[in-house]
Amino acid sequence: MTEQPITVIATFHIRPEHEKAALDAIQRCVAASRHEQANLSYQCHRDVSNPNIFVFVERWRSPEALAAHETTPHFRAMAQVFETALSEPLHVRITREI
Repeated sequence: MTEQPITVIATFHIRPEHEKAALDAIQRCVAASRHEQANLSYQCHRDVSNPNIFVFVERWRSPEALAAHETTPHFRAMAQVFETALSEPLHVRITREI
């Protein structure tokens, strides 16, 4: 039996003074992540009522694929920017479709 893909939903708040650096890192990570073989979908959304809130919606073939993604240079570069850009801890949910 093939393992069902996972969906990652990550919500985060960016400090306004770090918006440009964060957006640049996000855009680079999204573009590169979409080329990863085990990626099924990778999107970042911005809240329409609060422009400091962002939501990643990602689909991966497996938890192992997500773990591998987290070791890529583009993910690590974004994570490094987030060390100072986030105004509160990242909130991540890993889900499977029912």
